[in-house]
Amino acid sequence: MNKRWAHSQQPGFTVVELIIVIFVIAVLVSLSIIAYNGVQRSSAERAVQSDLHMATSEMERALQRNGATYPTTLPSSVTSSPNIALTLKQSGTMNRYNNLTAVQNGMLLAQICQDLVDEGVGKGADKGGVTKAYITGCGNWNHNSMQFTGWDSKVFATPVTDTALTNYATNFTTNDAYNKAQESVIKTFYGQLVDRLVRQGGSFPVTSFWDYWATSSNGGVLPQPLGTPVALPYYCIEATSTRYPDVIWHVTEDLKLAKNSC
Repeated sequence: MNKRWAHSQQPGFTVVELIIVIFVIAVLVSLSIIAYNGVQRSSAERAVQSDLHMATSEMERALQRNGATYPTTLPSSVTSSPNIALTLKQSGTMNRYNNLTAVQNGMLLAQICQDLVDEGVGKGADKGGVTKAYITGCGNWNHNSMQFTGWDSKVFATPVTDTALTNYATNFTTNDAYNKAQESVIKTFYGQLVDRLVRQGGSFPVTSFWDYWATSSNGGVLPQPLGTPVALPYYCIEATSTRYPDVIWHVTEDLKLAKNSC
């Protein structure tokens, strides 16, 4: 009887083999989920960009009808794809300077920096809802550097590139959990700084600022007035995915798409 029982017994899985099978299945499921999420995110990115392209066409048509300025609200003909939100964040006229010298280019960057401070772009709400000024000013003491003052003061030496500014903003982090808003403030501030310099007629790299102590006789680099600007219409439209809050793109009147907020 023992021989017959042994002969009819079928081989089975051991506990170790079952664990391995379950692990492999779990890995395959995880990879499938990751791949699916990647496809969905890519789809959201394409939808955001497509909607912005469509919005720019309608804004240009509105400008042709108005003759001088863009509308202050999105035209009724602008529609968004499912799960995409379009917002006209800025609209008006912006000063643009032509044929800037190297020093004027640096002066324009410093002026834009101060404009952003005055507009409150350097401020944010802490965890308790209290508004704090994380970026408080912009200073140039010598022609070869510029300092951004605030909670995290930062000096940039010439040549100042747009990459240096955006990399600093993108990689900035703080361990102060109560003031994590500082991170988003810095990203927005530097993003707008780079964007506005180019839109207002400046260029990168910035190769010179000026010396505050300079006179006509001491050899320092004198400041150079910017001159009379031309007022040009501008706008900035922002598109976000309601399913993926970190999928944010914007477009301006120069028709260039860019990641992040206006």
